[in-house]
Amino acid sequence: MTVWEQRIIDAFLERYPLSTAASGGRPLRLKTSGILPDFDRASPDDRESLLEAAESLERQGLVSLVWVNRRKHEELAALVYHESEALFALAGKPSPSTVAEEARCAAREAAQDPFFRFLAETLSPEDAARGIDGEAVRDLALLVQRLSAGQKGLTPRALSVALYGDSKRLEGLLDVFSRVLHRARRQGIEAPELSFLDRSFPETMIAGRLILTMSERDTTSPLINATGSILGLPLVTILTIKRITPVPTEGWEPHGGAPLNPAGFKRASVLTVENKETFYALTEYVHTFDCILYTGGHPNGAVRALISLLATSGFEFHHAGDLDPDGILILQELMEIAGKPVGPVHMDQATFEQYRYCGRELERSVLRRTALIKEATRAIPGIAALIQSIEAAGLGIEQEIIDYAEVLNSGMRGGLASQPGP
Repeated sequence: MTVWEQRIIDAFLERYPLSTAASGGRPLRLKTSGILPDFDRASPDDRESLLEAAESLERQGLVSLVWVNRRKHEELAALVYHESEALFALAGKPSPSTVAEEARCAAREAAQDPFFRFLAETLSPEDAARGIDGEAVRDLALLVQRLSAGQKGLTPRALSVALYGDSKRLEGLLDVFSRVLHRARRQGIEAPELSFLDRSFPETMIAGRLILTMSERDTTSPLINATGSILGLPLVTILTIKRITPVPTEGWEPHGGAPLNPAGFKRASVLTVENKETFYALTEYVHTFDCILYTGGHPNGAVRALISLLATSGFEFHHAGDLDPDGILILQELMEIAGKPVGPVHMDQATFEQYRYCGRELERSVLRRTALIKEATRAIPGIAALIQSIEAAGLGIEQEIIDYAEVLNSGMRGGLASQPGP
């Protein structure tokens, strides 16, 4: 094999895993610039060497060549890779199809629970190209077996060393199996819960006079934030909370006999806030809302879990965020997580025009994200007009510059009754 034939094959091996060809789609097609950058300005010797190597691979039936204006042997435009199995063999590497079959066999041997049966039936060459092979499946089965027996007191890296003698192996497994785990859950397959092994340690903050009930059976010793202070809550703690209720304004003492959720309670409310600076400023307004929750941009696992908990605890939702495509997409995401309407606060055309002189110019790629905003979100009063203003001006307004005092002091939180669900 010549040096240039090797370069052509290496370009194929690099791009194949993320191509549609890996999942049985159309053959991978690469422009000459994908093999030789700045092909048009390359030296005549390099161009000629690439052309000779491409024609050699074509004679072997491994690729077909696309010529500019169909003028053969003059100017090469692209290569189309047809025989992926043969190309992998030529490179001395197993093909994704072979690796996928080995992984499916390992899944059949590993265990008979629904998830591993799902792996045995569905692992594809695309999954193999992303790093799932027989060894990965066996290592995942070992992890699941260890966790089912109970696992305490070890960090994820220490657990990785204990299981595999490699501190990075567990992190790699979580990465390569993340798509498959998501795919299984989407199809209703019970998959192992491994999120607690994520070394990102998701957490968030909440403020408000709240009662956090940790057990449905024991309501006599809840966590009580009687002062409304800011609380930092990691995901592992949020997952132990069963219910959240506001501290009653009267007729209740922390150690008295009154019920924690007395009849006649007003409907509890939460304001979610996108940015940290604004969150700290708005914690002064817990008299307007029962609690204020920091989302930190797009919600992480801790925020998602806390929103779900507040939704099942009966809270109504309001949100304050940036006046740009991502700010609206965060509002949309919060609606989907909560499974109920979320009322925008100061996210409207009037606020945009008020602060337009402070707006920041948005890249085209950012503006194109408005295409991801769904009709249910656009139907929220004020949002469609806000989107039009953002697109017309090409600007976004950061929420840190918005003065929320007037709307929050007046208790104006918006009418949720007329807003559609997600």
